[in-house]
Amino acid sequence: MPGGRPRAFDADEVLDAAIEVFWRYGYQGASLQELTAAMGINKASLYAAFGSKQDLFHRAVARYAETDMAYVLRALKEPTARDVVRALLPRQR
Repeated sequence: MPGGRPRAFDADEVLDAAIEVFWRYGYQGASLQELTAAMGINKASLYAAFGSKQDLFHRAVARYAETDMAYVLRALKEPTARDVVRALLPRQR
């Protein structure tokens, strides 16, 4: 049973673009026009790939946590509170 057409965009790349828009304008301030322009896709593609603006926001936050905030997750796996703090603080040289 054939599926739909394959996506003509990289989902991670468009999520990264959405992160920037949400970061700049917040959830309420980020319009669909700003999101689709930054992501390089049309509204139909946004809805087909991500559902709603709210679903896109949740996916963008999850991507941000996986990429830009991954160091926090690694730090929280340290065995002691002192080690967690050391892992979070920038190293002095």
